[in-house]
Amino acid sequence: MSARSVIVQVPASTSNCGPGFDVLSIALTLYCFVKVSLTESGGICPAGNDNPGSGSLELVKLATAAFEQRTSIKTENFTYEVWGKLPVARGLGSSAALLAGILAGLNSLHGEPLGRQEMLALSARLDDAPDNSAASFLGGFCVSRTDPETGDFLDTIRFDVSDQLYMVVVSPDVEVLTSIARQALPSEFPHHDAVRSLNSLAFIVSIFASGQYEKLRYAVTDYIHQPYRERLFPFVKEIIDAGRAKGAYAGWLSGSGSSVLCVSPAENYLDVGQAMTEVLQANDIRFRLFLLRTDNEGLKITTD
Repeated sequence: MSARSVIVQVPASTSNCGPGFDVLSIALTLYCFVKVSLTESGGICPAGNDNPGSGSLELVKLATAAFEQRTSIKTENFTYEVWGKLPVARGLGSSAALLAGILAGLNSLHGEPLGRQEMLALSARLDDAPDNSAASFLGGFCVSRTDPETGDFLDTIRFDVSDQLYMVVVSPDVEVLTSIARQALPSEFPHHDAVRSLNSLAFIVSIFASGQYEKLRYAVTDYIHQPYRERLFPFVKEIIDAGRAKGAYAGWLSGSGSSVLCVSPAENYLDVGQAMTEVLQANDIRFRLFLLRTDNEGLKITTD
């Protein structure tokens, strides 16, 4: 435990990817930075910018308690600082990134008692799903498995994604809390909808495993979550259609929203981004545009 301070770089992520509800995720080249510094006293408290969001201290304490319970190592005194361009409550994995940053930072400062998979499992439990956590820790395109009885994280299979594939994201100035977005989902689905979504899910995983990205044009249809969550931000389909008209392969509501993502070949991504933003501009909605690729490495730790 020679280091007293570390900085963890954690990629943002898009989850669900259409039909892969709580299963699929992709790490993005948009980052959250979490600095964790051990102190002699003072408890757990923010230093500098307490970002993302006013609830960050609660998440930090949850991650700390989970780390202590798993390792039996007391971590009563440290400061944390968070910065970067990752927007909060926009469906880009901000809570998973913060959890991952704290867990990995504490783990590094205390001699690395946990492996990356063990930390991922802790993060997945705290975030109520493994998708964003898997992308945060592992990078790439992730397919996560949970125990069908307990819901506990079991494992992730990941694939590298070509840097010629762009992830074009518009992030409206509209917060959508995951807890609210889950309430928008019905308790039961028609059998036909489940079958159609499963077909899409199998196809999209095969595409990313094989690298035949042009076939995404036929892959991304969902009947489990996106049609219901679109009611919270009614321009989702219009934004995706605009991106596809300019050459995007496909698009989806990122996580629970409000961000919308289109997957584009390199030759079209600028036109795709312009078309997506025009929908928001026409409706007087403030937004941020991110022209991203896939982060294939996952989180990184450096000694401060």
